Amino acid sequence: MTRPLAVVTGAASGIGLALSTELSKRDVDVIAIDKDPCPFASMPGITAAQFDIRDTSAMQALAETYAGRPLDYLFANAGIAAPGSVFGASDDDWQRAWAVNTMGPLNTLRCWWPHLKAAGGTAVVTASAAALLTYPGAPLYRASKAALLSMLESLYYETQGSGVSLHVLCPGMVRSNIIANAKKEDAAMQSDRLTTMLEHAMRAAEPAEHFARRVLDGLDSAPFYWLTHDKTVGAMEKRHHALVIEGRPPVTFEDMP
Repeated sequence: MTRPLAVVTGAASGIGLALSTELSKRDVDVIAIDKDPCPFASMPGITAAQFDIRDTSAMQALAETYAGRPLDYLFANAGIAAPGSVFGASDDDWQRAWAVNTMGPLNTLRCWWPHLKAAGGTAVVTASAAALLTYPGAPLYRASKAALLSMLESLYYETQGSGVSLHVLCPGMVRSNIIANAKKEDAAMQSDRLTTMLEHAMRAAEPAEHFARRVLDGLDSAPFYWLTHDKTVGAMEKRHHALVIEGRPPVTFEDMP
């Protein structure tokens, strides 16, 4: 009997690594994709593919090698923190955030959608609670994740009746290397107030392994808007109240969840 098949991007660390590992434990074959080497040499059932998700040709070529193999699960999880300010970030900085956080998941979905349709599979795309929140800082990250969310809302309507179940994962803080990786690329983040707050929160954040188990356990009953951390919901409600009633962004650093 053929085992279920899953694709996970951003699989070398954090949520992607935890999802890949947990899927393997649940007897699912995993194609683990990341631009960095994936630490799966000794794990049965996991096939690592090393390339950048911005490389559409590489993604398409990989998908074609699995032609005829239905895809049960797609976790389009890869993303970057994308440091910089609105005016301070260069055009290249903005383009990179867009290419990785918005176009990367779109290209992943395009390449694997026929495989998902063949299985009546499930696609889970990691956006962020940040796509639904207002707070000072992280404009490249929040803008690219908000664009991703809007795109997925349109895709939700366009793919009704396809047999594929589509979900947008909007987690709060989950322990990962996303802040540390961003700091390596932007020295200005070392003294950034938001970065300091996020680093502190990251130390107390939910472990990625626990989060991955929660996601997989809840997959069969997951909504489209998958808000996984209750603490962020109040901040979302506050933002939407401000949008409709107050007419200005409501959040200061002190209000952040």
